[in-house]
Amino acid sequence: MELRQLKYFVRIVEVGSVSRASQSLHVAQPALSLQISHLEEELGTKLLTRSVRGVTPTDAGVAVYRQAQLILKQIEATQLIASQADIGPAGPVAVGLPWTVTSVMGLSLVREVRDSLKSVRLEITEGPSSMLATLLAQGKLDLAVLFDNTTDGGLIMKKVVAEPLLLVGAKGTLVGRDAMTLTEAAGMPLLLLSRPNGIREEIERIWAAQGLKPQMIAEINAPGLLIDAVQAGLGFSVLPSCALEDRLQKGELDAIALEGGALTRTVYLSTSRLFAPTRAAEHVHALVERLMREAIETGKWNGRWLADA
Repeated sequence: MELRQLKYFVRIVEVGSVSRASQSLHVAQPALSLQISHLEEELGTKLLTRSVRGVTPTDAGVAVYRQAQLILKQIEATQLIASQADIGPAGPVAVGLPWTVTSVMGLSLVREVRDSLKSVRLEITEGPSSMLATLLAQGKLDLAVLFDNTTDGGLIMKKVVAEPLLLVGAKGTLVGRDAMTLTEAAGMPLLLLSRPNGIREEIERIWAAQGLKPQMIAEINAPGLLIDAVQAGLGFSVLPSCALEDRLQKGELDAIALEGGALTRTVYLSTSRLFAPTRAAEHVHALVERLMREAIETGKWNGRWLADA
């Protein structure tokens, strides 16, 4: 078995086509197919199923794909460790941030890495927590900020922040109220984030237990548009505090606590159990945690720090 065979196999699975993998790897398609055949012979099992629509991994292929990712990641890490011995933390570090967290500390993270970790190439992926958890488990991210702790055992989930969920409306629509129950909120015209979304699933679980059916106006999977729609008076929404700090400080929105402030979301700083972090990733991990704590302490993020508990 050769490393290039694993590299070729991983690429074929990722793009779902031998011809597309051939183009991206700059390897002739017959040679690529031959290497995969040798790999299947070496392992004594069929790894790919071929059809007119492309190729898909067999059950054995899925298992080999995951192991091959781990092996290739470790090879890359070994190369980085050797280079870091002389020049300090260096190389790529991939960080996953949900859009709400990006708005609070994304710019600060880019600036700090540029200024203090000059040999590190930061790669930030923004997306929903569920997507980031999948990428982290696959070794495509070095660390991620997540909201859902129901992921598989392949992740280390460290609690760092508890933040309140707020009912949000256009300016002037919640005057005179400082809190509301979810029962009351169910009767209001609502604009909610599309599934899968941890906030959406949690509040719907509570409504279902009470036999309530919310008055849904629209589901919007574009966070910026959702907040714009709320600000325009098209409906109300339930959002975490960190998504709103800038607009609340400018007085562009009204926001009140839900369930007397008891309805909260837990934020986790997460890494993989399977992929050992590089020295550069460890430095970025410490930096992310520090920036999150500073955002809480300075009031930029309305939440409670949990990491020292």
